[in-house]
Amino acid sequence: MTSAAERWRFGKRRRGQSLVELCCGVMVLVPIVLVLFDLTVIVLGVQLNDSTCREAARVASLGDPTTCNIRAQAVINRANTSGSSMLSNFVLVQCNSTVSAGDITAMQPYGGPISGTVSVITEVDIRPFVVHIVYQGTSPLKFRSSQSYPFTYVVPNTAS
Repeated sequence: MTSAAERWRFGKRRRGQSLVELCCGVMVLVPIVLVLFDLTVIVLGVQLNDSTCREAARVASLGDPTTCNIRAQAVINRANTSGSSMLSNFVLVQCNSTVSAGDITAMQPYGGPISGTVSVITEVDIRPFVVHIVYQGTSPLKFRSSQSYPFTYVVPNTAS
């Protein structure tokens, strides 16, 4: 049988061992949780860039194809003002229409429908916390998205 003093010493050793195990476990879990947080921010940023690009292509296809850049840039500006600090840096890289101003001018003065596609490319910079330290990059992570959207535009009749 063990005496009370031996049981007391054995209990203190167990508590000390538990404390060391807890510290070791926290040292392993905290970096894992931080990396998972960063990866979540990256995945959400890529998805948000894709949806912003899709929305910019859809809005750019709604009016005169020669002014599609203005409408696409308005969507990018709205995304930048409503985004968080980690994801508020969307850039409109390119907005092209398959219909040129010459195609529209050729239909003057009688007008008529003209069809084509609008292609939009956007880019977002993401600055994660831990992943940025691990790969030792000085620049942010850049992700691009490209979307195309069909349209039909009716050139107005200007004949009098």
